[in-house]
Amino acid sequence: MADRLLVKFDGLSRPIALIESSDIYACFPKVFHHWRFSETATAACAPVLTVRRDAKGYRVDADWLDPPLVRLDPVDALCGFIAELIRAFINDNTRLLCLHGAAAELGGRLVIFPNRYRAGKSVLSACLATAGVRLFADDVLPIVDRNEQGMAPGIAPRLRLPLPDNLGARTRDFLGQRTVVRGKHYFYLDLTAEELAPHGTTAPIGAFVLLERTPDAEPKLLPIGESEILKQVIWQNFAREVEAPEILKRLHGIVGRAGCFRLRYSSADDAAALLKDNFTSWVDSPGRAPTHGPKAPLPAGPSAAIHTARAGCYRRSPVVTETLVDGESFLADAEGAAIHHLNPVGSAIWQALASPQTAGQIVELLHAAFPETDVNRIEQDVRALLDDLKARKLVFFGEDGDQVSSCR
Repeated sequence: MADRLLVKFDGLSRPIALIESSDIYACFPKVFHHWRFSETATAACAPVLTVRRDAKGYRVDADWLDPPLVRLDPVDALCGFIAELIRAFINDNTRLLCLHGAAAELGGRLVIFPNRYRAGKSVLSACLATAGVRLFADDVLPIVDRNEQGMAPGIAPRLRLPLPDNLGARTRDFLGQRTVVRGKHYFYLDLTAEELAPHGTTAPIGAFVLLERTPDAEPKLLPIGESEILKQVIWQNFAREVEAPEILKRLHGIVGRAGCFRLRYSSADDAAALLKDNFTSWVDSPGRAPTHGPKAPLPAGPSAAIHTARAGCYRRSPVVTETLVDGESFLADAEGAAIHHLNPVGSAIWQALASPQTAGQIVELLHAAFPETDVNRIEQDVRALLDDLKARKLVFFGEDGDQVSSCR
């Protein structure tokens, strides 16, 4: 009979099952000591996640995984399991938003690093922990809707091997002393509740910081526009039970109340020191980037010129939700399933489509604004954008029926 164990995590309605995977379970107290779990003898419902070891390695199954995850190294399997455990938690708590990113508590507020995969956020988190800063998350941060605060998942930070060559001796010593689970590609850290916030702990959001690692760069914190952060957090959000218009509204509100910055650095230790110096006090709100700037270039279009605009008018759908930030439009589609971003030029076209317009009228409008740009190039780009908006059902064309009234 296969060795089978059922485990119940706080906040999950269904247990997880481990089959012939006692070595994976042995890691749980080391990586989840800030997220409570317990063994259970029976379950009234099927497991939400199953980890099974067989001749091919470790297999992680869930309703939403097709095919299942298969990993040879047990720590790699643990990493995959943790990612799906977070997914299960978000699915069970449908009012949560959830961002890919790290977060640290500085001066009682969270500084969030909403960067994509391999941006350096985990190493920076480790340097912050070394410097005595309390971490909230190193990879995923849920956001609770009752007050839009960040919530600690309570999972030990994970770092990728090998470590950067320019990591300081103090940080290397700290990491060496705190390593609790180590595999071929990753290792986890053992942090106290004072160093890593326990599962469910919440804190207000103070700032978003995009990370930009640049060789030989001196650490510098630069204010940036709100729209740049909003694009990033929309991309990084993976809560899909909340409809797109509400996601856009909530994320816009969260970003609008926070400082927005870019951190350019080479050494993660130096970057951690700079962050600690800049965010120890929130008596005054951090500086914000100016919202104005140079005119954005037109997006690239196909090489062949299109000289004649198709007859008929375009008009934007009245059921699309728009949020305008720094001259850029964020659109939540009518079905509530997706959020679309338009740069300042695309946003200007969108504003013009508040009343029926032919493609030719839009070309004339843009050529007046950008007389130095070849009109054929403008026409190519207008046509490409209108076709894309029409395909996404964000605008209607006259030939679609009675959706569009006569042009001016």
